[in-house]
Amino acid sequence: MKKKKFFSFLQFFWHDKKKKGASKEYMSSQQIEVLKARLEEFMVQKQPFLKQGYSIKDMSNDLDIPAYQLSGFINRNIGMHFNDFLNKSRVKYCEDLIKNNLALKTNLKELAFKCGFNNRNSFTTAFKKFTGQTPSDYTKHHYTIH
Repeated sequence: MKKKKFFSFLQFFWHDKKKKGASKEYMSSQQIEVLKARLEEFMVQKQPFLKQGYSIKDMSNDLDIPAYQLSGFINRNIGMHFNDFLNKSRVKYCEDLIKNNLALKTNLKELAFKCGFNNRNSFTTAFKKFTGQTPSDYTKHHYTIH
């Protein structure tokens, strides 16, 4: 679906709903799945989460969807806030680097930047939130079993 058509598609369902309090009922389950798939495809193909400082406004521009609509969609239909949505992808990317031995000679700060985080602390916090382990523990465990 072309961007312009897709934007019109969304506007039909969200037209002036922000003022009235948007909810899931304005989109059918099929339309929600279409947007979820488009968002997932965008995340896999473009990997915007690797850009430090990437914001909801950046993503809304990339997808040609108003930021408030995109944010509401992620909150309601993905079940998390935008920053957690990005950080989850960053952590998954980091896990893949570790599993594929591409993080062996990288310190945590370098790994954090490579995965799109602005600093080591936010990286460690997000990593632990989504894996239950610190990056160091995860890496040690992974390399001791392989």
